[in-house]
Amino acid sequence: DLEEWRHAPLTVSPFLSGAALLVLSILLGCVIENLLSRKHVGEWLGMGLHLANANVLAFLMPAWIVWTLIDRPAVGAFLLVHATITWMKLISYAHANSDYRTSPESHTATLALLKDLDAGSSEISYPKNVTLGNIFYFWLAPTLTYQMVFPRSPQIRLTKVAGILFRLVVAIAFLLFLVAQVISPNLDNLLKELEISGDAVFSWHIFGDYLLKLSIANTYVWLLVFYIYFHLYLNLFAEILRFGDRVFYRDWWNASNISSYWRLWNMPVHFWLVRHVYFPCYRLGLSKTAATLVVFFVSAVLHEVLVSVPFHLVRHWSFLGMLGQVPLVAITKYFDRMRPGSSIGNVIFWIVFCVVGQPMAVLMYTIDYWKASRAEVCDA
Repeated sequence: DLEEWRHAPLTVSPFLSGAALLVLSILLGCVIENLLSRKHVGEWLGMGLHLANANVLAFLMPAWIVWTLIDRPAVGAFLLVHATITWMKLISYAHANSDYRTSPESHTATLALLKDLDAGSSEISYPKNVTLGNIFYFWLAPTLTYQMVFPRSPQIRLTKVAGILFRLVVAIAFLLFLVAQVISPNLDNLLKELEISGDAVFSWHIFGDYLLKLSIANTYVWLLVFYIYFHLYLNLFAEILRFGDRVFYRDWWNASNISSYWRLWNMPVHFWLVRHVYFPCYRLGLSKTAATLVVFFVSAVLHEVLVSVPFHLVRHWSFLGMLGQVPLVAITKYFDRMRPGSSIGNVIFWIVFCVVGQPMAVLMYTIDYWKASRAEVCDA
């Protein structure tokens, strides 16, 4: 009831509380930048406030809510993914506005490259961009890297919105069908074998058997998730917001090496990592190789958090999987140099990701989740 909500909102509705924190962090981001633009706070203090707002309010507190109060992994993962997106956007907002504030010519250079702007947008300059409407548009827009203005399409095409919604429903239905009819039954059978035989005698032969059973279905699920999110969901938001930059991915499926795949499959994250991790590291004096390793380390930590926290497990499979990309980058680049135009690197990519990597991660986390659940039951 209302009285219970007033005294314990987190325990009554942790998901809504986490969502409210994200909205609050966006509001505070605008307030902090406004204070900086008016010189009411110093540069170091203002950037410190930006970092505290992004790291604590937008990321750590929602992560704590997911870890302690949300028992359903799917619900927790949904909140944590959007908390991570908000964190990345606030980092970009603070970093980009710092450049606008200290180097006004950087905005002029950006505007020279942009087309299809709304009337009057080309005249905007810092700090006129520091408004609630501007930051909330950026928060909702399908991009992670901030700039004062974005290309805009002339109007919302309702027929395109309807077409995307129809395909979204069909694709989600097919995804749920594969999960319910193929993935879940195989994982249930795996857990039954674990219950009967005990994990002490669970052999690699059985593990390999389930790995092959999941590989094809997991590949279809992965492709469907990619299609649903990058091609439909992001394009839906772009159409509704008249967001003009629709390049969310390129032809990653033809990648001849692992490095090309990571540059092509998720363009918003790639641009964010280059803009806010790689180049700052390079400017600090790190070599290109060292800066690339930092990028993979940051990505590995984020992947592990996004998987482990919703399942309430501290594990390292996603982390190691991401760091394992580093030697694969070197190997596939070697083949690319030795045999230009060959498909060796592409074959390695598909085998490592679809036949081995992702099904193995699903199995390892399923087994770990089963062990943790069994331990809780025994302790109770």
